Amino acid sequence: MKMKNFIISLVFLFFIISCSTSNQVKNESQIPVAQQVNEKVQAKDFKIEVNYANPMGGKSIYLSYGYDLTLRNDSAIAYLPYFGRAYTAPYGGGEGGIKFSDLMKDYSATPKNKDGEWTIKFKVDTPDYNYEVNMDIYSNGKSTISVNSNQRQSISFNGEMVLN
Repeated sequence: MKMKNFIISLVFLFFIISCSTSNQVKNESQIPVAQQVNEKVQAKDFKIEVNYANPMGGKSIYLSYGYDLTLRNDSAIAYLPYFGRAYTAPYGGGEGGIKFSDLMKDYSATPKNKDGEWTIKFKVDTPDYNYEVNMDIYSNGKSTISVNSNQRQSISFNGEMVLN
């Protein structure tokens, strides 16, 4: 009888210890999404994966995997589609879409409110186009990107910041 009570107590103790250890690991490894968003925006080191395009003259278009906008220090890298009217075309036809990997000009990141939402603005000049990019990044990582150019109609995108 004593042996049976001892084994039951040992199993119960083992169960309690294993449950408390898993809770500690889980709480320590989880950083709130809003805090991750703030850290990435302030470091100017993040990637927005885009999943919807919103052209000026049409409906929203669902985009397959692979379109994004990345900020790394003083550079912006974009691989985005373009749907809309171009007022001028680059010599030789260009590559199509909104593609650049260049230094940013006039960069500003402004907190919108206390909830961790940001407004980011910058300009990028490429050999073919000059872009003005405005982004709203929300505390849950979702974002809206607006791309303006004097050679094309404006277009906006919806996406989400890549976390972790």
